[in-house]
Amino acid sequence: MRLLAIFTLLLALVPLQSWGHAWLKIKIATTEYAPYTSSEMEHKGYINHIISQAFLETGVVVEFVSMPWDEAVEATLNGEFDALSYGNFVRARGEKFWHSDPITAESLVFYVNGKSDIASWSSFDELKDKKMGVTEGYLYSNELATYIENTPSVTTYATDKENLEALVSGEIDLFPIDDLTGWYLLQRDFTDEQRQAVMTIDPFISTVTTHLLVAKGRNDDRLLIELFNKGLEELTLDGKLTRFKRLLKDGFYQDPKRPVNFDRR
Repeated sequence: MRLLAIFTLLLALVPLQSWGHAWLKIKIATTEYAPYTSSEMEHKGYINHIISQAFLETGVVVEFVSMPWDEAVEATLNGEFDALSYGNFVRARGEKFWHSDPITAESLVFYVNGKSDIASWSSFDELKDKKMGVTEGYLYSNELATYIENTPSVTTYATDKENLEALVSGEIDLFPIDDLTGWYLLQRDFTDEQRQAVMTIDPFISTVTTHLLVAKGRNDDRLLIELFNKGLEELTLDGKLTRFKRLLKDGFYQDPKRPVNFDRR
């Protein structure tokens, strides 16, 4: 706690330009969740670009190591990494992880098979007769998580792409996913005919905020959160977060070997 208090005071009093070079290097576990995070994208993806730049504002250099989500969570909790990029805010996760200040806010939506005759929805009770797919290891919003736990017709797939494939083929009727991620994967990995077989429905499930996750119980856990939050604040004040969002929409971060035309969105 004393170390945290000292560095918090320094961050408040010393101009950021005084961090002439890095004084700390950390390792962050990350996952393949295009276009937000990916080892094949510029700056390891949009969210990871923000995270690395926020830490750099406070003189911290980041090394990202990509791995499957479940492995990333376990390795971070075991102390093999300093933080995890990234997670939506989920109350249950707060028992083991600190959530940073919000990085972005995104919409969680249902993609549905066009033949399932689901035009809209207003409550989860309306969906009980429908086959829903979810992705293994993901923590969803509290209400959706409760529905998934109590509904036998929910099927778990290993990846978002497998869920979308099941949706296109009619194996499932609907699938909850971040709106942009769903669109991006459909544009990147599916044909025009396949894309025409699915659509989103209103209303969206929820607005989710994204966060850097730091495992609780490490000696410097609160320090890392304070450093990141301070850097994120500086990026916001400088207007850089707006610029990074524009770069995302311009397709800057995408894999050059598998381009997606963002103008069509």
